[in-house]
Amino acid sequence: MMNRTIALVALLVLGFANVIAQESLSKERPKPEPKKEPAMVSRRVMSVGAHASYGIMMNGVTSFRLPSVASCCPGYASTSGSGMVFGAEFMVPMSKTIDIGGRVVYQSASTDFASSEPITVRAGNGTLSSSIEHTLSTTTTFLLLEPVASLGLGGGLSVLGGLRIGTTLGGTYDQQERLKDPSLPYNFPTGSGLYNVSSADIPNTSGLQAGAIIGLRYSAPLAGGLSINPEVTYSPMFTDVITDAAWTITPLRFGVSILFDVNTREAASTPIQP
Repeated sequence: MMNRTIALVALLVLGFANVIAQESLSKERPKPEPKKEPAMVSRRVMSVGAHASYGIMMNGVTSFRLPSVASCCPGYASTSGSGMVFGAEFMVPMSKTIDIGGRVVYQSASTDFASSEPITVRAGNGTLSSSIEHTLSTTTTFLLLEPVASLGLGGGLSVLGGLRIGTTLGGTYDQQERLKDPSLPYNFPTGSGLYNVSSADIPNTSGLQAGAIIGLRYSAPLAGGLSINPEVTYSPMFTDVITDAAWTITPLRFGVSILFDVNTREAASTPIQP
């Protein structure tokens, strides 16, 4: 009797196990979840473009004249001229707020110096007071490298700072002296109303130009990765235009750079999966 009971229980267990096995085999295995692609973001590698600016060229001199050019002028005082700056630019982001880069620029400057020298001339039995007008017109050109850094202040505004290193490409001058009152019946020893008239290349131009650059810039994005960047900069110069007299040209520039962002795409980092 005991043997029959054991055999019956064994058959029931085997049958139940068989049913469970068939049910497990009949079920579909769950499909693996598809692997999620990481989110991609665009990162700026650098910005490249062109720069142009108009400059108020502040000429710093003290009793200035061209030493190797004949002149009776007692000396010209500091004055301002005008000029243009053109060049290429690139900027590389170092952090969210700091960019470093540089420009290669061509700068032109035109300045007219003027000085009035009082004189007294005899007229009959009396004298007349007049003056001799000395004028010196100059044009100069420079090639400069401007390594700069930009610090973002927020809202598209940033501070620029850097250096200027380059050379004087050359220049020309036009000089003359004349009586202020052309009606006076007097001439210079040459028999003309003009004296020390001269026009030529500026002699003894300096091979080295060095200075600094500081300013403010505002960046406004455009379509297609472009941005327009108006700015105002001041560029004090530490070296002279010529080697034999103190004469610096310091630009106050109002300009704009058009830049194109070069971007790369990379996976966005997360706190769990960088």
